[in-house]
Amino acid sequence: MYKGYKKIFLTLSGINSGSNYINKGLSDWYDTEDKNMNNDDQRFEDMSLDSKTLDALNEIDFEKPTDVQKESIAPAVEGNDMIVQARTGSGKTHSFLIPIFEKMNGDDGVEAIVLTPTRELAQQVEKEAGKIGEHHDIETLAIYGGASIDYQINHLPRTSFVAGTPGRVMDLMRRGELKLDDIDFFVLDEADRMLEMGFLEDIKWIMSRTPGEKQIMLYSATMPKEIVKLANQYMEEPVELKLSEDEISAKGVEQYYISVGRKNKLSVLSSLLDNEPGKYLIFCNTRKYTRILSDRLRNHGYKAHSMHGDMGQSARTKTMNKFKSSEIDILVSTDVASRGIDVDNITHVVNYDIPKYEKDYVHRIGRTGRLGKEGKAVTLVSRDEMEFLDRIEDFVESELDLHDIEEGGRVEHEVDYEHHSDLFGMVNFRFSIDDDSPSRWDIEKKLENHGIKHDEAEVNNLQENGGEIKIVKSKAEKIPKMDYFDDVELIEREARRE
Repeated sequence: MYKGYKKIFLTLSGINSGSNYINKGLSDWYDTEDKNMNNDDQRFEDMSLDSKTLDALNEIDFEKPTDVQKESIAPAVEGNDMIVQARTGSGKTHSFLIPIFEKMNGDDGVEAIVLTPTRELAQQVEKEAGKIGEHHDIETLAIYGGASIDYQINHLPRTSFVAGTPGRVMDLMRRGELKLDDIDFFVLDEADRMLEMGFLEDIKWIMSRTPGEKQIMLYSATMPKEIVKLANQYMEEPVELKLSEDEISAKGVEQYYISVGRKNKLSVLSSLLDNEPGKYLIFCNTRKYTRILSDRLRNHGYKAHSMHGDMGQSARTKTMNKFKSSEIDILVSTDVASRGIDVDNITHVVNYDIPKYEKDYVHRIGRTGRLGKEGKAVTLVSRDEMEFLDRIEDFVESELDLHDIEEGGRVEHEVDYEHHSDLFGMVNFRFSIDDDSPSRWDIEKKLENHGIKHDEAEVNNLQENGGEIKIVKSKAEKIPKMDYFDDVELIEREARRE
């Protein structure tokens, strides 16, 4: 049955909904002198939070709430079901953790569960929950596959807060070890990604085994119709906050592309790393190449490591901890392995391989420019991949700028004739020659002497002392080596195809 919404449409710059902001069921909490939710000077201590919560926030150096925290904490504390659309890195984790710990009492049994799409995100949520729970004397636990199920079973009896992935949650529920009969809080974190990863039926299975009276909070970067349908089915007059667009514009991230062939990708990446130092998250499309690229980077002296689906959980956790602590400052990852990466100080996202799907591009670059910090996304694009770049630009409704990166990295740049060939596989050179009237026949004869057949080259624009030659890319390297020419210049193609 359709259930009504209390819609509060917001943007990151302020409230757009006017009189729709305060709705039936919300308390006069908003009407205090501190209700200026968009005041940059607002602090957590102005939000009437429990002293234990404030102590925890002070300990982790949280003083001022982010926009999503300003808008969502109060209605959540009031007990409203919540639908919050906010981009990755906006501070949404604490926007649901704070209200939960404000109201939990730490009685026997699980009181709150947060479902996440990945084990890394479950770990991250539990880690942040533990920092607050410690001050409230409330035990927290992360449950996910790839870790000891016996450890999780042994700790569940004294745990009040659980963050977990659907698969392991269902496993423990079937075993009778995890009971959600008396939970008060049910959170779906990164709901759109859970949908993309095929967890919708699992979510419904888990939800159907929880009590009808509970507070449901749903957080998502985008709001697909399946998510809206799920909210309609289970939530009771939720407060809906829209603090981002459907994450297609990737606001706050400078977006560039570099036109480069595969032969020089590593050289261009090296130049970027050396010219623009920072913390890099680099994406490859395959698990195999994440390993290859990270090995090559380490061979050139960079502090790099890979993360992919073939790694065990302990190895992935160890790698993430090194990345967070800056023991390594370059992480090479696949799309699947990156889900759940929650590192606030990533300065650059590099698409070493251009993603084939537009949404993957947005999810990737959303890992930088978080919590109001500046970020840069750079995509390496070969000529035969321009169609993918065009699709991405249509999706984000913006044209990416061509990034001029200075050479001078640790990896030598090579001439890439494949990259400079035209649609017919021909490479164009301009040459000069010590001959007032060079004939086409003479030039073609010289080319033939160097193993270049008549149908593999085309002489054009002959003038006094020079002209142009188009040659198949497989023979292009022969031209600069011919003593017959005084000077040879590669005519580089423009970055974009017409």
